[in-house]
Amino acid sequence: MNARTPITPRTHDPGPFQTELPMTAAPPFVPPTTELVTKAQLVAKHPHLLSVNRVAWALRCRAVNGLSDAVFDSPCGELLIHEPSFLAWFLGLSGRAKLRAGRTRRRALGGLTKQAPTALLRRPAYSA
Repeated sequence: MNARTPITPRTHDPGPFQTELPMTAAPPFVPPTTELVTKAQLVAKHPHLLSVNRVAWALRCRAVNGLSDAVFDSPCGELLIHEPSFLAWFLGLSGRAKLRAGRTRRRALGGLTKQAPTALLRRPAYSA
């Protein structure tokens, strides 16, 4: 026996080595699958509000425009959109300071148009 290693009697054997498994990288919030739609399904459900180009732009710029929490990657590689979150963002109810412009231009009703007063456009004449 070596004098440097103390001998300690063991009265019981330790059980098997047990540890908790670490949490994998799961998203903190996964909505119900009934609320997840693809880009084409979202445009088909709301053609009066959305166009393919608007949705494509929103998905492309989602890291900047605050929409990253409403978009999920599916296992097949297609983006899935949480419909309630997307519509709330699009309508200006969350993540935006002002409302979006409509899809069509406003027309003057009955030929009446608002004109700027000419007095505001003219510069005052200075006499020397």
